[in-house]
Amino acid sequence: MVFISKNDKKIWEEYIVNFEKLTFNIDIHNKRKQVKTLKQNLIQNKDDVNSYKLFKKGKIKPDGIIDLHGYRLKTGKIKLENYIFNSYEKNIRNIIIITGKGLNNSGLLKKEVPAWLENQEIKKFLISYETAPKNFGGSGALLVRIKNKHKI
Repeated sequence: MVFISKNDKKIWEEYIVNFEKLTFNIDIHNKRKQVKTLKQNLIQNKDDVNSYKLFKKGKIKPDGIIDLHGYRLKTGKIKLENYIFNSYEKNIRNIIIITGKGLNNSGLLKKEVPAWLENQEIKKFLISYETAPKNFGGSGALLVRIKNKHKI
């Protein structure tokens, strides 16, 4: 069993509450205009930096989330590899990896997951990864962009 600090528990609860609030409120009368604007924003903002900004603003949300809380290093690595390979095969492009912060912000998973993502077997499926925006877990999570399966 893995124990987490009260601070980590509080952050996790805030994350869950904020995650459920991420919805689009679309006025039926302006639906076409808003969808067109959103599509234009997504087309214009192909850079990772701009995608990060869209995530931060809540304009787009992740296609998948994997939570590695409580996993040992070996099983966590296997689960993460399988999740990334499956995401690539299903053409899931943006995922959040929740590692947690660990005790005193020095958790093993928080330190090891970026090293796993640099492994050549995994790296060939990735575009980039970075610390997630605060509304998606902050320093206790990573935002990972996966390559498009249909582009060579």
